[in-house]
Amino acid sequence: MLRRDYFAHGDFSARMSRFHVRGHLFGENLAYSSRVASGRVTVAEWLASPEHRAILLYPRLRRIGVATPVGAYSGWPAATMITADFAG
Repeated sequence: MLRRDYFAHGDFSARMSRFHVRGHLFGENLAYSSRVASGRVTVAEWLASPEHRAILLYPRLRRIGVATPVGAYSGWPAATMITADFAG
């Protein structure tokens, strides 16, 4: 997302396939911050959102991959993108 200057889920299914992630159930939470983001703050914000909370707490989503790249985004020189991909 940083390289292409966008913030969206995109083709999530294709991305999971490209990384050989297998499963019957998938979910994804995204966030970004204009500064270095705190994991604690990001998770608290996700828990406050019904849609994000449902993904975090869904018991069948047992595997997770997390990425936190930092780079230029939307005019911010050091934005943090947070991606949490879940599979079950």
